[in-house]
Amino acid sequence: MLFKLMWRIIILCTLIDLISCQNKPDTNIQDINSKNDSVINLKYAKHFEIFKLDSEYKINVINPWQFTNNEKFSYIFSKILSTNNHKIKLPIKRIVCLSTSHIGFLSKLNLQNKIVGVSGIKFINDSITNTLIKENKIVDVGYEQNLNYELILSLKPDIIIAYNVESKNVGYITKLEELGLKVIFVAEYLEETPLAKAEWLKFFGIIFNVQQSADSIFKNIDEEYNNLKNIAQTFKERPSVFAGLPWKDSWYIAGGKSNLACLFNDAGAKYIWENDTSTQSSPISLENVINKVSDADFWLNSGTANSLNDIYLTDSRLSTFKAFKSKKIYNNNAKINSFGGIDYWESGIVNPQIALKDIIKIIHPQSFSNYKTYYYKKLE
Repeated sequence: MLFKLMWRIIILCTLIDLISCQNKPDTNIQDINSKNDSVINLKYAKHFEIFKLDSEYKINVINPWQFTNNEKFSYIFSKILSTNNHKIKLPIKRIVCLSTSHIGFLSKLNLQNKIVGVSGIKFINDSITNTLIKENKIVDVGYEQNLNYELILSLKPDIIIAYNVESKNVGYITKLEELGLKVIFVAEYLEETPLAKAEWLKFFGIIFNVQQSADSIFKNIDEEYNNLKNIAQTFKERPSVFAGLPWKDSWYIAGGKSNLACLFNDAGAKYIWENDTSTQSSPISLENVINKVSDADFWLNSGTANSLNDIYLTDSRLSTFKAFKSKKIYNNNAKINSFGGIDYWESGIVNPQIALKDIIKIIHPQSFSNYKTYYYKKLE
């Protein structure tokens, strides 16, 4: 059962990376905010917005799942205790996270002690969070349709942070809301650039009353990322790259406007599908992919593969690829725990500058002497 869950999570995270990343009832996105609201500017993120009014913040989460349009969820966070059931008291003191990527944001802000429950507890890499788990201060609440509702209720969370890939009408989310629990959608995985995903730090900074710290941390990430990007653009060569691994006779390809494509481009690579205009992932037949990528220089983010033999066993035709023959295949699972939890999907969300430096080093090996890649490893 654990292996099946691990496999499912790895595949789900891979697909999510290919995407250009008490609730108020759904409202049309054109339902604009009050004229008295003061906007807090965001630099990159497109799937949320923040407004400040006196002692309250309003956060709108926009189009929080794939293939949706004109959907907006508004959440009111107040520093003043209120009898208004639509408002959430700040700062948040107890939180349940339904994705390990949420752990990445909280650990970056040193807020692990605010976590009381999490899904997929065995797949967490953060050392402080794991210490709290061993001390029984954080418990596993189950996963999606197998959530332990009684346990979650007993934890008395201020909010539950959730994500959704398809729609709001998912049974476990509906059930949580029916129990009177406040579910907040986080949609960082839908953002189209790595920096936009990382900017969700500001969302967590607001709700935990550490806004200045979140802004400062993100500013440093932004500066370091763009400095590295500028270095990468100085290299004349742009080695060709592709990503992924076949799954059920299909290969899910990141669109040319996705956050993964952006990361490759920023590293000075020529992404095979860079002319594609989609921000989403789409399945392509294995035969078509083989024809397209067989001569590519590098193969990155190779799914669940841990070795060249894993790739060969997936489909022997993959061994005919130029990248396979030259052993230029690198996967983003260098940091992995004993249960298969990959840190790239956790801390990598808020450290895009490290992932960028890794890829620059891989495709431009003359760069950054003595630097050893952090999230990526070469398959042997």
